Amino acid sequence: MDQNSNQHLGRVAIIGFGEVGPIFAQALAAAGHEVSVFDIKLQDAATRPTIVQRACDCGAHVADDLATALHDAQLVFSVVTASQAEAVATAAAEYLTTGQTFLDLNSVSPAVKRRNCQQIERNGADYVEAAVMAPVPPQGVRVPMLLGGRLAAQTADVLNGLGMRTEVVAQEVGLASAIKLCRSIMIKGTEALCVQSMLAAKQFDVEGHVLASLAASFPGMGWDKGYEAYLIGRVVEHGQRRSEEMREAALMLENLGMSSALASAIADVQQELAARAAPLVKALEPEGSLPEWRSLLKPF
Repeated sequence: MDQNSNQHLGRVAIIGFGEVGPIFAQALAAAGHEVSVFDIKLQDAATRPTIVQRACDCGAHVADDLATALHDAQLVFSVVTASQAEAVATAAAEYLTTGQTFLDLNSVSPAVKRRNCQQIERNGADYVEAAVMAPVPPQGVRVPMLLGGRLAAQTADVLNGLGMRTEVVAQEVGLASAIKLCRSIMIKGTEALCVQSMLAAKQFDVEGHVLASLAASFPGMGWDKGYEAYLIGRVVEHGQRRSEEMREAALMLENLGMSSALASAIADVQQELAARAAPLVKALEPEGSLPEWRSLLKPF
C-alpha cells in the first residue's frame, strides 16, 4: 500500500452493504477508485435486487461471491454486523494474501479483533482494526476513526489521503476497540437509562416533572430542550445494532474478570425498544420521520 499518495491505491473491496458500506463505496468510487462489494444478502433472491441497485447507485461493482470481491483488492473494508464480524474475517482469510490489507471496522470486543487479526495474517495479508467513534451518517467518510495494528500508521496515511479522519492509537490490536467499547458503555447506557426513566415516568404521567428536575440538576445538557427525544430516537433507529455492540462490551468485561450484568442489561433495553417500535417506524417510513417518543412508548 502506497503511504504517500492515494493515486496508486488499487481496487477496494467492501464486505457488508447495509448502512455504512454504501457511504464508503460512493466516496471511494467518486474519487476514481474501483470498488467491488459483497453482502450475504446478495444470495437471497428477495434482498438481492436492493443490494444490486444500491451498489449501482454508488458506482460500485457487485461481486457474486466473497472470493471474487476480494480478488486483487488492495484494501478491504469489513463493515458487517458485530455477530458476523468473526465469521467474515475467517472466511476472508482464505482468499487474502501478501499485499492486501483487511480493515476491520466492526464493533466487536478486543478479543474478537485479536482473533480476526490472527486469521487474516496467517496467509500473509495485513490486518488493521478501526474503531468508528461516531454515527457514520451524517459525517460519512469524515467520521472519526481510531486505528490499531502493525500497519496502522501506514493505513492512516492512505485513508486520510482519501479524505477520511483517522487517528492511530496503538500498534497493538484491540486497544482501539477497547476505547470504543468503554465509551459505548457510557453512551448506550445513558440512552438505556433515559428509555427506562421516561417509560416509568410516562406510566405515572410525570415525565414533565422528571425532565424539569433533570434540567435543574444538569443544566446545559438539554433536558429542557428535547434531549430525551434524541436519546430515545437513537435507540429506536439503531437499537438492534447498538445492542449487539453492548453484548461485545459485555464479553470484554467478562474477559477482564468483571461483571457483565450492566452491559447486558443495556443491550436488552436497546434491543427491546427497537423491536417493539419497529412496526411504528416502518409505518412512518414514507414520511421520513420518527414518531414522537411518547407514542413509541405507549405500547409498553
